[in-house]
Amino acid sequence: MSGSSRTLGLMALKEKARIAGTLADLRTVVAQKAEAERMVERLREALAKQGQVQGVRLATEIAAERNMAKQLLSETERQQGRQAALAARMTEEQERLARQEHRHQTLTDKAKVARKSEVEERLALRDAAMPARRR
Repeated sequence: MSGSSRTLGLMALKEKARIAGTLADLRTVVAQKAEAERMVERLREALAKQGQVQGVRLATEIAAERNMAKQLLSETERQQGRQAALAARMTEEQERLARQEHRHQTLTDKAKVARKSEVEERLALRDAAMPARRR
């Protein structure tokens, strides 16, 4: 393995390392997105539990409950925005991963072809260097 096949092989290895980095990034984004989804669900549950107290209540309790509901709604909206941003980033990472895998496969294929042609050239040179057979 020398020349272009070595270069292409090294480039393919470098691309494989990039793929590993992209996979790590993708796993991180997926975990963050899942956490955002869980947070939105918990906030919705907390919001659904608001106002279920029966009986006579003070105006301050009602105002505090209303403020808490506003905070829950704003946090829910913020988490949904975060979730949407993470979904977009996840799509970008998947597209980048697909491009890198395609490039890796192309480089690997080119390295195989280059190795094969180098072997054929060596064999041709060896055959040319041998004296002709006598009959």
